[in-house]
Amino acid sequence: MAFSNAERDRLYDLLPAFVRSRDQESGEALRALLDIIDSQADLIEEDIGQLQENAFIETCEPWAVAYIGDLVGTSPLFDESRIKDGDTAVELFRDLEGAEDRRIKALHGRAERSLPGRGLRPLVALRSRADVAKTIYYRRRKGTLPMLEELARDVTGWPAHAVEYFELLGWTQYLRNHLRPHALRTPDIRSIERMDRLGGAFDEIQHSVDVRPLTQDEGWYNIRNIGFHLWRLAAYALERTTARSVGGAGDFRYFFSPLGQSAPLFSRVRREGDESGLATELHVPQPIRPARFYAGIGDFYGALADSPSLTVHVDGTEIPVSQVICRNLSSWSQPAGDRIAIDVVSGRMSLGPALVPADKVEVSYHYGFPADLGGGPYRRRSWLIRRNFAPDVQVIVVGGATGHPSVAAALTDWVNNGQHNAVISIQDSRTYDETIVLDVTSASGNTFALEAADGFRPHLRLAAPLRIAGDRPDFAVTLSGLLIEGRVVIEGSLHRLRLLHSTLVPAGSIAETEPPPPPQTEPSLAAVASLASGGPANQELAVEIAFSILGAIRLPVHAEGLTLLDSIVDGTGQDAIAGIEAANQPGPALRSERVTIRGRTLVREIDLATETIFDGHVEAARVQKGCVRFSYAPATSRTPRRYRCQPDLTTRKAIEEAEAQQGPLTPAEKQAMRNRVWLRVKPEYTSEAYGQPAYLQLSLKAPEEIAKGAADGSEMGTYCHLKQPQREANLHVRLKEYLPFGLDYGLVYVT
Repeated sequence: MAFSNAERDRLYDLLPAFVRSRDQESGEALRALLDIIDSQADLIEEDIGQLQENAFIETCEPWAVAYIGDLVGTSPLFDESRIKDGDTAVELFRDLEGAEDRRIKALHGRAERSLPGRGLRPLVALRSRADVAKTIYYRRRKGTLPMLEELARDVTGWPAHAVEYFELLGWTQYLRNHLRPHALRTPDIRSIERMDRLGGAFDEIQHSVDVRPLTQDEGWYNIRNIGFHLWRLAAYALERTTARSVGGAGDFRYFFSPLGQSAPLFSRVRREGDESGLATELHVPQPIRPARFYAGIGDFYGALADSPSLTVHVDGTEIPVSQVICRNLSSWSQPAGDRIAIDVVSGRMSLGPALVPADKVEVSYHYGFPADLGGGPYRRRSWLIRRNFAPDVQVIVVGGATGHPSVAAALTDWVNNGQHNAVISIQDSRTYDETIVLDVTSASGNTFALEAADGFRPHLRLAAPLRIAGDRPDFAVTLSGLLIEGRVVIEGSLHRLRLLHSTLVPAGSIAETEPPPPPQTEPSLAAVASLASGGPANQELAVEIAFSILGAIRLPVHAEGLTLLDSIVDGTGQDAIAGIEAANQPGPALRSERVTIRGRTLVREIDLATETIFDGHVEAARVQKGCVRFSYAPATSRTPRRYRCQPDLTTRKAIEEAEAQQGPLTPAEKQAMRNRVWLRVKPEYTSEAYGQPAYLQLSLKAPEEIAKGAADGSEMGTYCHLKQPQREANLHVRLKEYLPFGLDYGLVYVT
């Protein structure tokens, strides 16, 4: 062998040519030895490179942030280095892009050693790195209001607006040298826009002194008070998605949401051009106020806006801003001529007579949601299927400029080409009216994936359940990045079904259309327990769900198991998880991590439940094995042993404290104390309706035992990975350091 360009032959190529030739003649034993040495040399080279990178805050590893912070004298904050979430996803999803973080190293153009699973761990907006990097910057501007606002934004990762409440106090002005012409003691009630901001983060009206302590809802307006208004909901941009018609073809009434429900439209976040200034309404993600939209439609609508929040295309043509009007459409009405009326409060739109009937109405808009969950236009490249995960992978494109017009057409292409291992990639966010039957009986491969490309959220509106047919206990199906209005039913046998960053709309549909959709009593996800021949089905079926939202689940008790990671299961009045055979029949073994489950949970056993909210009775047939830890489950539930679970932990502490003060309690007194704790310690949500921005976000009034009951002090349930209590605690630490002496502060959550 004269020479090789292979990456693994770097050391081998340094040998003289005659040595390589003799080694080739003798079976290349030397080459095999140098391959082993080369792999270890790669590790040493990478470690040396990382040591150099660890000297800089921009490139250092998470563990090194605290050491660099110590050099500049800043106190450490809770950061991502203390988070261990995500290991289960790494073990389960080896075929995803993020299973191995394949970064490219500049030195020698060689690939670095991969860090398994980094891309599958939940993204957490803990900004300790930015905090350390800007420590000197903060100190140079210490105490100024713009600096404090920027600090709050950098430390928490939430958009923030700081308000000096003494500026909003009404007092008698000194006419000689302290005139405040902007601070009128009496408000201008003729200004709808100013009055609409009354009591909010951007209020400009003068108030009387409020001497109560500064809290979320009261005590704001005092001389010493500074408020930090924080927006926890993010605004997600959907591009060229299909608007939902209320009454079918020819109707002038539309919803922006493809699901056809009323929901507020959010404004797009704009970057502040001047760091010495304060944030305005255009710099934060919040529902667009109708008064503000009416006063400046061009600030939000159309391609000519600085950062457009919404646009409308009718039959492929963008409607100009001059044809758009603001209107209350709670009672539908039609504008005149070629105009379009938009209600930003309900996300409704009506077309003028000159624009109907329209063949295609597409909208681009922003919706609000607490986290990257259930599929959406957020980055999820790490969760895409690797194209080399199996031999002979066929990639079929749907949508976009060159793809198939429908998923059904792509499935036909797959069948006609031999049903090899395949990935169907949908490359837009429009609505697909489909009837999908995936028959894997004759498939030559053993893996199939239907996924949305990164940055898109296609909507599959199913006329009938998505059926997976065929007795193939060696076959795996993956649904990723999809918004599915309908059900998924496994009619044969599968080895594996995965739902990743997807939504099966709870209750089937939430459309406010005419006629309204029939109520769905069937589960969102179901698998048969027996085949047509009478034999058992799905004995080896493993259902794995991550970062997804779905309704009720019905699986056979003899299935391999159900794994839930960072997801929501909303039974909408039914049992959330149960068996398929009969009523009150348990489902398979359950493993849940950072999950919110609403409705009864009936399972064979619970292998592990951690940081999970069981908002409904839990019944495990076998309790000899498994563990429930740092979770909420009603006290009457039948589960394996519980560790630091609520309300049990609070009940035990309350009884112990009472007996320490009063002596032994009678059984009746203990039961009365339990009843009081059970009534208080239970989940409370900002919104329980799917389709609303704050869906199943824990209420600000939720008991602290749940809001801070996870293993690391974060909240239980689906949004545990957001680490909201830690972000708030980090801000408290920094404000005590940078706030001017003598001032009080308060945190006000706007969303």
